[in-house]
Amino acid sequence: MTTKRNALPPLDTLVFFDSVMRHGSFTQAASELHVTQAAVSKRIRQLEEWLGLALFIRDKPRLTPTPAADSLHEKVGVSLEFLAQGLEAVRAPDDPPVNLAAMGAVSMFWLQPRLRAFALGETACPINLSTTDHPRDLIAPAHDLTVLYGDGQFPGRQTQLLFSETLVPMAAPGADKTNAPLLSYPLRGPEWIGWDKWHAQTGHGALAQHPRQPCASYAQSVGRALQGDGIVLGSLPLLQDEVQRGTLTALPGPGLTTGKGYYLTMPRGRVASDNAARLWEYLAG
Repeated sequence: MTTKRNALPPLDTLVFFDSVMRHGSFTQAASELHVTQAAVSKRIRQLEEWLGLALFIRDKPRLTPTPAADSLHEKVGVSLEFLAQGLEAVRAPDDPPVNLAAMGAVSMFWLQPRLRAFALGETACPINLSTTDHPRDLIAPAHDLTVLYGDGQFPGRQTQLLFSETLVPMAAPGADKTNAPLLSYPLRGPEWIGWDKWHAQTGHGALAQHPRQPCASYAQSVGRALQGDGIVLGSLPLLQDEVQRGTLTALPGPGLTTGKGYYLTMPRGRVASDNAARLWEYLAG
């Protein structure tokens, strides 16, 4: 680092030099840089002393660049543009996006319609939505807000209940339900409830003998049910839009109120940005 510093003149002298070369005038360069003409002249003299040669022929009222100035300006202009691009790439944006994370089914069936409505409102802001069913990934530090499933006890996180969970069997209205497969999915955490827990806790045996069809995720199981490929264990509030549209319907039988729900959360003690605070208020309202 010391070697690089010694091999370069003060960097502000290059900024002043570039401005003078582009405008062909100390006066216009001073106006662009919001300094006095004397300040511009001083920086150019400083650069000339560092280089040990003249960069301009000062023959008033004309200012004529020397061949050395023409050669240097080509390289300085490219270097300053490259530096500006590098700085812009890491600079914090004026309107920072909110990094929001949620499980796949929540993102697809509950969040997306609400984010679309939010984007059309007066308080809209940029949002980066990350989708994963792995609990550890959901609480990554990069996320400003996260929708989590559970009992609301999330250590180190501020929480707001979005909706409680009631699980009922659902299927597409026109699907044959006589021996339709029960669409199962990986249980990513001990609090997740699948068909076996649902049967055990409700005591409802009408579907117990149906075959099982494994799916890659809960979101996929809902998607398969929407296509008429089987019966999904549906969360009523989560899928309320699908029920209201009539694309899914609850089957006869008991609902299981699990005592769990979906919570909007953020790290406790973190100061939310204005954008994150507005999105929190909208989703929790």
